[in-house]
Amino acid sequence: MKFRKIAALAAALSICTAGFSACGNDSSDTQETTAATTASDVPAVTDDTETVSDTESGKATDSEETTVSPLLDAVQTSIEGLAWPVMEPVTDKDFIADFFLLDTENANYKDIAVMQCPMSANLTEMIVIEADDVSSAKADLEARKKKAQEQDAFYPDDVERAGAAIVGTEGSYAYFIMGNEPEKAEEALLENLG
Repeated sequence: MKFRKIAALAAALSICTAGFSACGNDSSDTQETTAATTASDVPAVTDDTETVSDTESGKATDSEETTVSPLLDAVQTSIEGLAWPVMEPVTDKDFIADFFLLDTENANYKDIAVMQCPMSANLTEMIVIEADDVSSAKADLEARKKKAQEQDAFYPDDVERAGAAIVGTEGSYAYFIMGNEPEKAEEALLENLG
């Protein structure tokens, strides 16, 4: 009987140790790793893309080629150095339509990049749309902002972020920024879009 208790305790300790070791990275290491790898891992939503081989992107795998959306690259570069949680690109067209209220196949959109914190407890996202009719794309992003404020923000920090979210335009781009210090993120994005 004593042996079973010791074995159960050893198994529980090994599971706890494995769980804690997986959580050992601080958020800056994780964000740098995510930013370094996702640009070459995620296919673009539209055809307006640049082809990058794995060796050019610094990824050592077979020499398969993937595509990187220029907008996704601009968004990823913009969030580097911000006090934001780790962000991931969202490419599932159905999820983008249901959650963000955006149709990735909208004829008005030339390109679209959607990045979001995958944790539901941190409502942080950045969306950039290159469009022929920027005012129409901006209206689509205003609808996203309204949904974020009325339906998606549950926690007090999320309510504050949704209330301070920015929808704007620059040239042929419309953008939505929701996160800590959105003005800093907007400034960085506008530098990277130019």
